[in-house]
Amino acid sequence: MRWSRVAKWMASIALGLLPILLWAPNANAYAWMIRHGYTGCATCHDDPSGAGVLSDYGRAQGELLLRSRYPGEATGEASPLGGFLWGAVPLPDALHLGGGVREAWMSLKMEGAPVQQQWITMQADVSASLKLQRFRAEGTIGYAPVGALAASLTRAPSDNLVSRDHWIGYALDEDSAWLLRAGRIALPFGIRNIEHDLFARGITRTDINDTQQYGAALSMSQEKLRGELMAIAGNYQVRPDAYRERGYSGYLEFAPTNTLAMGVSSLFTRAEKDIKYGVTNYRQAHGLFVRSVPLANVVIMAEGDWVYQSLQWQGHRGGYAGFVQVDWELVQGVHVMGTGEMMNGGAAGEPPSVGGWFSSVWFFAPHADIRLDEVYQVLGSPGGGTSTAATLLAQIHAYL
Repeated sequence: MRWSRVAKWMASIALGLLPILLWAPNANAYAWMIRHGYTGCATCHDDPSGAGVLSDYGRAQGELLLRSRYPGEATGEASPLGGFLWGAVPLPDALHLGGGVREAWMSLKMEGAPVQQQWITMQADVSASLKLQRFRAEGTIGYAPVGALAASLTRAPSDNLVSRDHWIGYALDEDSAWLLRAGRIALPFGIRNIEHDLFARGITRTDINDTQQYGAALSMSQEKLRGELMAIAGNYQVRPDAYRERGYSGYLEFAPTNTLAMGVSSLFTRAEKDIKYGVTNYRQAHGLFVRSVPLANVVIMAEGDWVYQSLQWQGHRGGYAGFVQVDWELVQGVHVMGTGEMMNGGAAGEPPSVGGWFSSVWFFAPHADIRLDEVYQVLGSPGGGTSTAATLLAQIHAYL
């Protein structure tokens, strides 16, 4: 079974190579990079939301600031190993290639149920970014053995080809501070967490896994102010049309210093037949978020969102979700994180759900990191009652 899955993964990667000739890495921005004075994502990523391909500058900073440095390594300059294919293959200035593989082992214990253990391919994507004067284009394609159905290009219950992002754009100024894009884009909302299954990301449907939408977005990246507003046309990888949400999503973030950033988010959509509830749903989410560096090696990030749903024949539901995360970099490349979260969906009699995370990450080599998460959650159910869930998740991530 395992070898069959590996063979399918290799075959899908081979298909992904055809459009871009080579397979290479993908990386998502880390919001805690504010500890190094980077309040925005566009400095290091071709996508202003922090998804997709790293720029050459982003690769260099990954070598200088992200991974562990060892005795004997030169300091103050980026190693050539940070480049594409560890610097072995030079690329033209206009072209960046990307992609990544993230494998995980999960152990899950739900209250009243036996322990479930499984291997998960969380990511196996390839990507490319093209810049020709002010013209921009970027896209990804990959393989998902299970899940990510909202991003699927194929229609099987499992083992699908997926494309999470693909768009074309045009820089409205010479510095590319204003970028107009159209295509499938990550919804601009809140803090861009790599922990895509936090309560706040799930209830607002703004995670980095498969909740991207088609539409047009205008982003702005200034020294102290950044933001993005997107007109949502719907997810055209979901059928039929009645399930597609349409509306808007956006955020605005102000950074008075290079160690403090605070912002607001807003989202409103309508679906004729909500993909979760099966009825017409007017869905809203509005919130605040902040990132702060109180100490040189500590970053605190917090987000609070109010959510509201108007469900046909099922009334109105007002709820909330939020989290606080503390990231402590013990030494360069080694992080420990604690996260507390809370959520209430607003159903009648629903008690709050709460969760606690303890995480550790080691960026141990160029283009590679390992991560361990221990998560304990108390989950509230509509109508009353709670259940518990304990999860242990070990991941290895590599990109070229």
